[in-house]
Amino acid sequence: MSLIRFSFSLFVCFTTLIYANEYDEGVNQYRGGNYTEAARLFSISAEAGNPYAQYALGQMYEECNGVERNISKAIGLYKRSASIYQLPSISSQNEQIIPQAHLYQIDPQSDAERRKYILENIPMPKDIDERETILTKIFGNFGMLPYEKTYLIPVAYTTKNYEKYDPISYPGYQEFNNNIETEFQISLKKNLTYNLLGLNEEFGFGYTQEVWWQFYSNSSPFRESNYRPEIWLMLPVQDKKYADIGLKAFKIAFWHESNGLGEPLSREWNQVYLDTIFFYNNLITTLRVWYPDPGGNNKDIADYLGYGHVKLNYILGKHQFDLTWRNNLHFGGDNRGSIEGEWSYPIGYSKNNFWYIKAFSGYGASLMDYDHFQNRIGFGFLFSR
Repeated sequence: MSLIRFSFSLFVCFTTLIYANEYDEGVNQYRGGNYTEAARLFSISAEAGNPYAQYALGQMYEECNGVERNISKAIGLYKRSASIYQLPSISSQNEQIIPQAHLYQIDPQSDAERRKYILENIPMPKDIDERETILTKIFGNFGMLPYEKTYLIPVAYTTKNYEKYDPISYPGYQEFNNNIETEFQISLKKNLTYNLLGLNEEFGFGYTQEVWWQFYSNSSPFRESNYRPEIWLMLPVQDKKYADIGLKAFKIAFWHESNGLGEPLSREWNQVYLDTIFFYNNLITTLRVWYPDPGGNNKDIADYLGYGHVKLNYILGKHQFDLTWRNNLHFGGDNRGSIEGEWSYPIGYSKNNFWYIKAFSGYGASLMDYDHFQNRIGFGFLFSR
C-alpha cells in the first residue's frame, strides 16, 4: 500500500479545523495502523456530513485499505467531499487560521467529475505505486496556489515612446514603436510549512513573472520580462488586544528581481521587506518597508522607488478596488514615486475570472522603466485577485 500518499492526504485533512470526534479518532486509528477501525469512524463522521472524513473514506475505498475496494463508493464520497469549499460556520475555543484542505484542487466539483471519468474509463494498474503515479500526474499540481495577481491585459496604452530611447543605451528599442501593447503576469506560491514553530506561522516560496509584449508591432517582440522568486515567513498576530484593532499579521520576506538581460539592458535588485497587515471591515491595508540591494546598472533605484509602499484593498460587494502608493519621501525638487489603481469584477457567475482595469502613473512600471516616468492604462482579464 502507498502509505505516503494517504499520509499526505491525512496531513492536509488534519491541518484543517476538526469538528467531529469520530474523524479525529479515526485519524489516530489510521496513524496507529488500525485501518478497519479508522474506516468505521470515518464512516460515522462522513454520514454526519464531515467532508474531510468523506474524502478520507473515499480514498480508503479506492485503495482497498481497511475496506473492500469499491470504486463506486469512492466516487460518491469524493463528490460529497467537494462541499469542503462551503464549510459551515464553526465555533471553537481553539479556532485558528489554517490552510484549505485539498490544495491540489482547482475546482472541487470539476475535479470530482474528472476523477469519476478517469476511474471509469482508464484502466488502472493493480500496483498501488503505479496507480498513485498515474493519478498524481493527472490530478496533482503539487500544492501550487495563486500568489500575486495573475492577469492578461490584451490592450494597455502607455505614454512612453520606446523607439525614441537612445539606441546606444537601449539597443533594439527602435523596434518597439507602438504605444499600445499587451501585458500579462503569472504568479504562484508554494506553502512549505505551517505551524512548524507553534506560532501558526507559514513559510512559503513564490514566483512572479510579468511580461510586456509589443503584440501590435512588426514581429510582435517581447519588450521586457521581469522575474521575481521570493521566500517569506508569515506571522499572524495572536495577541487579541492588537488583533482587535485590526493588526492581523506580519510578513518578512526576501526577493530577487531581474529582467534577465545582458549589458547594457540588465536591471536587477534584491529586496528584504517587512509587511504589516491590517484588516478593518472590508478594507485590507498593507504597510511595506524594504531594504534595497541594487544592481550595478540601477544603483539609484531607491531614489525613484523609495523604501516602501502603502497598499489598500477595498471590497464592495463583488467589486474589488486596489490602490498602491510608492514614494521616495524626498519632498524637495527630486520627489519621485508612483500610484497604481486597479478594479476587478467577476465575469458572469465565475469565481475565478474577472474583468480588470489597471492604471499606473509614475516611475517603476517595470525594472527597465524604474527611472522613466510614464502613464499607463489597460483593460483585460484577471484570474486571481
